[in-house]
Amino acid sequence: MDQRPVNARSRIARRAIAALLAVTVALTGCSRASDVADNVLTVGTTYYIDSLNPFVGIETQTSTAYTMIYPQLVQYGPGFTLEGDWADSWTESPDGTSIAFTLRDGQWSDGTALTADDAVWTIETILKYADGATASMANTLAGIESAEAPDPHTLVVRYSQPMGAALANLGQLFILPKHVWAPHATGADGSGLTAFKPDQQLPVVAGGPFTITKFEEKGTTVFEPNPHFYGPKPHASAVALTYYTNPTAMIADLKAGRVAFTDTIPYKDAAQLTSVPGVELGTQPGNEVTNLGFNSSDAKKLNRELLDPRLREAFEYALPRQQIADTVFGGQAKPWANILSGWSGDWLDPEVQPLPRDVGKANAALDALGYRRGPDGIRVVPATSGEHTQPAHPMTYSVIVPNDTDYDGHLQFTLLQTAFREIGVELTEQAGGDGTQAYQLITGPDGSHQDADMFTWYWRPYIDPDFNLGVVSSGELNNNSDTGWSNPDYDALYDKQRAAVDPQVRRALVWQAERMISDARPYIQIVETDLVTAHSTDWTGFEPTLMGYGKAYLTSPRHQ
Repeated sequence: MDQRPVNARSRIARRAIAALLAVTVALTGCSRASDVADNVLTVGTTYYIDSLNPFVGIETQTSTAYTMIYPQLVQYGPGFTLEGDWADSWTESPDGTSIAFTLRDGQWSDGTALTADDAVWTIETILKYADGATASMANTLAGIESAEAPDPHTLVVRYSQPMGAALANLGQLFILPKHVWAPHATGADGSGLTAFKPDQQLPVVAGGPFTITKFEEKGTTVFEPNPHFYGPKPHASAVALTYYTNPTAMIADLKAGRVAFTDTIPYKDAAQLTSVPGVELGTQPGNEVTNLGFNSSDAKKLNRELLDPRLREAFEYALPRQQIADTVFGGQAKPWANILSGWSGDWLDPEVQPLPRDVGKANAALDALGYRRGPDGIRVVPATSGEHTQPAHPMTYSVIVPNDTDYDGHLQFTLLQTAFREIGVELTEQAGGDGTQAYQLITGPDGSHQDADMFTWYWRPYIDPDFNLGVVSSGELNNNSDTGWSNPDYDALYDKQRAAVDPQVRRALVWQAERMISDARPYIQIVETDLVTAHSTDWTGFEPTLMGYGKAYLTSPRHQ
C-alpha cells in the first residue's frame, strides 16, 4: 500500500505538467501558457505502463501506449467494428489464404518514410523468433506463410490455410520502425529485441498519432502529437498520463481539476463523484473479468488434488460471487463464468453460466471425493503413493493476490477466505506485487509451474475470441499461459476454430471451446465488472471503451 501523503502524487503530477508546458510553449512559440495548459489532456490511472517494448510489456495500460505510438493495419472503432488504421483498404483472396492491404501515406515521427517494408520486417522478425524473444506476439500471426511488399503502399500477407480470425489478429500487430529495431534483432533467439529499451532513446520513433517524450514506469508519461501521423490528428496538444498508487490522490486531483480524465475509478469511490461540480461520471457495461485461477500444470509438486476438475467444481459452488459484486465492486459487477467478456457478443455461449452458490453441494462433493474434516474443521487430503507421492495434508492453499488491480483485491480475498472456511478449506493470502511480479510468482522460475496453488487476477478479454481462447492452449505455455493447463483435445479444437472461415461454423467451435474451459476450470471466473470512468466537463469526445483497442481512445477527446 502507498504510504505517502495523499498530495504527494499531486505534486508529482503538477511538476510533470509544468515541464510539459515548458516544452510545448517552446515548440509552438505560444506565449500564453494557459492556452497550452487548457489543451493538455491530463489522465489519471491506476494501471501503469511497464515497458515501451511490445515484446516485453504485459500491463493493461501498456497496450494503450502501443496503440498510440505504433501503426496497426486495422483497429477497433466505436461499436467494436474492425476498421482501417494504417490500412486504407484490404482485399481477401477468394480462397481465403491471402489479404492485400493498401496502406496510407505516412512517415515515422523522425521523418523516415513509413512503408510496407516496415510491416514485412515486423512480421518476418516475429515469425523468425517466435520460439524466443517474440513469443508474446507470435500467436497473432499464426498461419502466416509470408509477407510481401510489392510497393511501398501495398502489403500482401499469405497464409498456409484460411484463417477465420486473421483480420482480428492482425489488429493486435504493432508495426515497428525497421530502421530503429533491426539493429537489435541479435542473438540466436532474438534476445536483443527484448533487451532493447525504447524509453532510453526518447522521443520514441513513432508512427501512430503520438510519440512519447517522457516516460516514467510508475509516474507520468507524456505523449506529444506525431506531426507525420497518417490518420486523424489528436485534438489535445499533448497527453500527460499519471500512474497513481493511491486512488484517493487521483480522485482528489480530479476534483481539483488537475486531472481531466480517469480511466479507472475505484468502484467503492464512484458514488462520491456523482455530485461533484465539473465532473461527469460514466458507467457502462464493461469487459473486465475477474477470476480465481489454479495452477493446473502436471508439473505441480504439492497439493496436486487441485488438478482435479471435480474439486474445482466443488469450489465454484462455494464462491460468493454476488457478495463480491456487491461488496468489492459496489454493485457495479455481475456474476460471470465465461473466459470472454460480454463485449464479444455472439461469440458468447449462452449455456456457459456461473454455478449458484450452494455450500451444501460443495460440502457434499468434497465428502464424496474423500476429503474428511479434521479436528479443526479443515479437510484432510489422504496420502497418495506412486509417481506423485504425497503425504496426508490439510486442505490449506496459498492464493497469490496482485496489488495492481482497480479493485480491492485484499477485500475480495477475505470474502473468498470466509466462504471457503464453510467448506473446510483454508486459504492464505500471498502478496503478489505488481503484474510482472505476480506473473513470475504464479508461473514459477522459467515457467515451471511447480509451486503455486491458486491466484486471483483479472483480464480484459479481446473482442474476437481467438486470443483469450489461445491463452489456455499448450502453445502458450511459458508465454501467455498463467495456469499451465494443457489438453491436447482442447488444442485441436482451438486450432479448428481459428481456421474456420464460416462465421456460424466458427461460432459453434468457439462455444464448444468455451464449454470445455468452463468444465475443466483452470480458472473460475468470478464477476464481470462495469466500466466506470470520470472526466472534466471541460472535455468532450471520450471513447473509454476503446482503451487498448483503437487510437480514438486518446485522439478523440476535445477541450471545449
